[in-house]
Amino acid sequence: GSLQEHIVNYAAGDQPLFATLPTGGGKSLCFQLPALMRYARRGLLTIVISPLQALMSDQVYNLTNKTGTNLAGAISGMLTLPERGEVLERVRLGDIAILYISPEQLRNPSLINTISQREIGAYIFDEAHCLSKWGHDFRTDYLYAARFIKEFSLQQHTHIPPVQCFTATAKKDVRDEILNYFKRELGQKLAIFEGGHQRNNLAYDIYPANKAEKYPSINDILHQVLDNDGCAIIYCSTRQGSEELADYLVTEDWQAEAFHAGLTVAAKQTVHDNFTKGISRIICATSAFGMGIDKDDVRLVIHADIPSSLESYLQEAGRAGRDQMNAQCILIYDENDIETQFRLSSLSQLQHWDIVQILRE
Repeated sequence: GSLQEHIVNYAAGDQPLFATLPTGGGKSLCFQLPALMRYARRGLLTIVISPLQALMSDQVYNLTNKTGTNLAGAISGMLTLPERGEVLERVRLGDIAILYISPEQLRNPSLINTISQREIGAYIFDEAHCLSKWGHDFRTDYLYAARFIKEFSLQQHTHIPPVQCFTATAKKDVRDEILNYFKRELGQKLAIFEGGHQRNNLAYDIYPANKAEKYPSINDILHQVLDNDGCAIIYCSTRQGSEELADYLVTEDWQAEAFHAGLTVAAKQTVHDNFTKGISRIICATSAFGMGIDKDDVRLVIHADIPSSLESYLQEAGRAGRDQMNAQCILIYDENDIETQFRLSSLSQLQHWDIVQILRE
């Protein structure tokens, strides 16, 4: 039977769950449809906690286009103050069924005051592996989320709404940690729906190439795959690498742009919009773009450098072929790239000098 159908039925029954579906396997439908059903029945608000601004923007844009409604909204740093105020007002008036927020927004008084005027139907964690991957590190508000849900429900004198988690790349230890976390903090036992990682419409390949051969090889691949239609994402391990590759492709008459964490918010939005609208056919990106795009006609994903992990590779390669049409995922392999990944990984390790500095402060 359909795994999506089972998840939708279970989620619509307001039950807590943890679902693993492959990237492009229809995770969004599994929480959007039950959210719209809750809203149609009782006017309930579903809050979706999402990691990236671009991902929220894509989800709202796609849902609006597919349903012909304005029932979804997002609160993110991309909004101007008037835009933010307009979304909050729509939430307060009951015009929004699905509200996308980052975990940091759970500490925002204006948001808390607004959602306190609505009944919450469910809390959704999209890309739920971030609870474990980022919650212990640089986005601790992920692990504040359960405390917020419990305390907010007590203040509202309501039962704790169901928590529903969705991801494509949770290993068993990550999944178990998240299940134990919500069991311990909220007393909720999340039912497990396992969809695997297999995508039949994606073809994987590896092209060996040294540093001098990389750019010409990528150019050749683009001509083979993209001469007629579609677009491509090329992942690079460094910001500088993404910019240099984009510059090279522009000289080869491709509409290419770079995307990485070093860009301003306005620049990120411009690059993202250009790619979404088809103005730019190629994005040369770091992993900052890993979860940040939901575009149907990506025919090709190239990794110009080896990714940091198999999980990252699945997440990034899975951006291809979301329309269920055939697409290609190609890794350009150079042995020297392994050393680059080791070097990047070592930068995040705590050194003796760091500990001394922390203790001194």
